[in-house]
Amino acid sequence: MSDEQVIQTIEDCARQSHAGTMNFPTVIERLTAVGVESYHVDYRGGLATYYRASGQAHAVAMQFTEPPIAGAFAVEGVREAIRGAQEGVVHYPEFVRRTRAAGCVGYDVWIAGRHVVYHGRRGERHVEWFPGAAAPSREPVEVVKQVYAAFGRRDLAAAVALFAPEVQIDQSPEVPWGGHYEGHEGAHEFFARLTRRLDSTLVFERFIDAGEHVVAIARTQGAERAHGRRYDVPVAHVWQVRDGKVARVLFCIDNPTMLAALS
Repeated sequence: MSDEQVIQTIEDCARQSHAGTMNFPTVIERLTAVGVESYHVDYRGGLATYYRASGQAHAVAMQFTEPPIAGAFAVEGVREAIRGAQEGVVHYPEFVRRTRAAGCVGYDVWIAGRHVVYHGRRGERHVEWFPGAAAPSREPVEVVKQVYAAFGRRDLAAAVALFAPEVQIDQSPEVPWGGHYEGHEGAHEFFARLTRRLDSTLVFERFIDAGEHVVAIARTQGAERAHGRRYDVPVAHVWQVRDGKVARVLFCIDNPTMLAALS
C-alpha cells in the first residue's frame, strides 16, 4: 500500500471517528491494516497524531472545544464515558465532551499494546485495556504515584480507595500524628491528625522500585498550622503494594527537624 493510501485511511478514520460515524473497533481494525501501531489525541492542541511501525508519523488537525477541560481528573467520569462507548450508546463527539468534563486533556491509544492511557492536567493517568485484552496487575510504582496525585489534589477518598481494606500505616510516635493505624478508618484518622497540624506539599526526588516495595524519596515543605512556622524536611516513604492495592506504608521523616518546627 502506498503512503498516500495509508494517509488517506488515517484521515478517513479520524474524520469519521470525530463525526461519530465509525466506531472504535472499526477504527482499530483499519489502522492496524495499514501499519499504525499507536496514536495520540491532544484535546488542548487540537491534534491527533498517528504513528506507524515504520517510524513515520502523520498528524490530523481536529476541533476539540466544548466543554472546557475540567481542572480535576475524575477517573470515574472517564470510565463512564468508556463504558458508554463500549456499549454503543456514547458516540465519539459525546465521548469527547464527557472526558473533557472529567478533566482529561487527551489520550494515547497503544494498538499493539491493546490499551489506552488517559491523561489529566497534573499528570494523572488512567489505563483502560481493550475489551478482551488481559490487563496485567497494576505496577506498584504507578499505584503509589496515583496515591500521591490524589493527595496533591486534596482528594483523600480517592487516595484511600487505593489502600487495601486491611492496610497498615506506621510513623514514629515521636511526632504528634505518629503511631500505628489499620484499615481505611485508621487511614482517615492518620491523615486527619496529620493535616490538623501541617499544611504540607511534597517535592519528590525519586522513586525506588523494589518489586512490591516502593521507596519515595522527597522533601515535605510547608507550615505548621498553630503558629505558621515554615519547614523543609527530608522524608522517605516505604510502600508495600499487593494486587494493585497499598498493603502497608511506613512514613519516615527527619524527626528532630520536624519537632523543632513544631516546638
